[in-house]
Amino acid sequence: MKLKNFGKIGLLLAAVLALAGCNTFESRAREKAQVYERLPVDTRQRLQQGQISIGDSPDMVYIALGYPDERRETRTLQGEQTLWIYRTYWQQYEGRAWVGWRRVIIPVRGGRGYMVVHEPVTTDVYSTHADDTIRVTFERGAVVAVEQRRS
Repeated sequence: MKLKNFGKIGLLLAAVLALAGCNTFESRAREKAQVYERLPVDTRQRLQQGQISIGDSPDMVYIALGYPDERRETRTLQGEQTLWIYRTYWQQYEGRAWVGWRRVIIPVRGGRGYMVVHEPVTTDVYSTHADDTIRVTFERGAVVAVEQRRS
């Protein structure tokens, strides 16, 4: 019985570790190895630092930054554009809020029964925020514009 549980825990741990490494620079470079291996050394170093430049391909941007949070397609007179948007997410504490009542049963002294008390229940409230930090525009398979927020 214990060996079965150990096997399940080991399998679960392996799955968690596999998923944790899915979006690292190394995993993305391995995934796009055909593109990455053909790049000059200085370009590889630039992508490893998460820096993109005008003229980079979508594969190069993916290797440097990963999948975007949002993709948009735009048609213009000059042709089609693809916009990749990368966001930063954070939560902000807003305080506490009342959510209801909890019934508590308390024994009365001397063993004469019980007393029912209702006490308020509160919870912490957080609001989630998102900020566009990098916007990358592609035309004809290459980066033509990079808009990046500096902090």
